[in-house]
Amino acid sequence: MDKQELARWGEETAQKYLKERGIRIVEKNFRTQSGEIDIIGFENDDLIFFEVKTRSSKKFGYPEEAVNSIKIEKIEMVANEYLDNHAFDNLNWRIDTIAIIRNPFSQKYQIMWFKNVEA
Repeated sequence: MDKQELARWGEETAQKYLKERGIRIVEKNFRTQSGEIDIIGFENDDLIFFEVKTRSSKKFGYPEEAVNSIKIEKIEMVANEYLDNHAFDNLNWRIDTIAIIRNPFSQKYQIMWFKNVEA
């Protein structure tokens, strides 16, 4: 499985995981000139912008470590564009990370949900 396939698998796995936990997904791979947000969904009345990071090992660190302050600032820019385009009033929103480590030799994986990540 190459990096793109792993990333695609990770996003699909994250979507399933989130739906099972009551997240109502409203957008996938939302793109602007500023960047991309992997998944956008609602948890009750809160809008969440999800960044999904998938790795096949911890060799280069944990996936959640790749969501650093620079990445979060970029997500915030795209999130603000999304909010501007949808004219939401008084909406609570946040950025969450879904981190997945998949064993390259089996179908087993570990998934963690980090809520309200900040720069």
